[in-house]
Amino acid sequence: MSALVNALPLAAAFFGLATWIVPPLLLIRPQPKPRSSLAAVGRTIGVIVITATVSSAGLLLSLLAFIFSPRPGWTWFGLLAITGFWLSLGMGIVIGNRRSRTGA
Repeated sequence: MSALVNALPLAAAFFGLATWIVPPLLLIRPQPKPRSSLAAVGRTIGVIVITATVSSAGLLLSLLAFIFSPRPGWTWFGLLAITGFWLSLGMGIVIGNRRSRTGA
């Protein structure tokens, strides 16, 4: 049990890093020719769902690390990576929306 408890902070950091790595890998993956005009929308939704799942796993591991691990040092890296990803995504959406309104 002790080895598992000591691995929780590293697992949280791994999932925090995976939050940044998985979406670009999913987007550059070769796709067959789309059958409908909504294929790109479905692909984007799929990437967001998978990224949210990886982030949720990282948040759960972070919570467990804070509760059970005596040294949760790497847990902070995982939390900051997950938070930074979603904040940067939100800021990108807001900035893109404002730029499209102004026509720039």
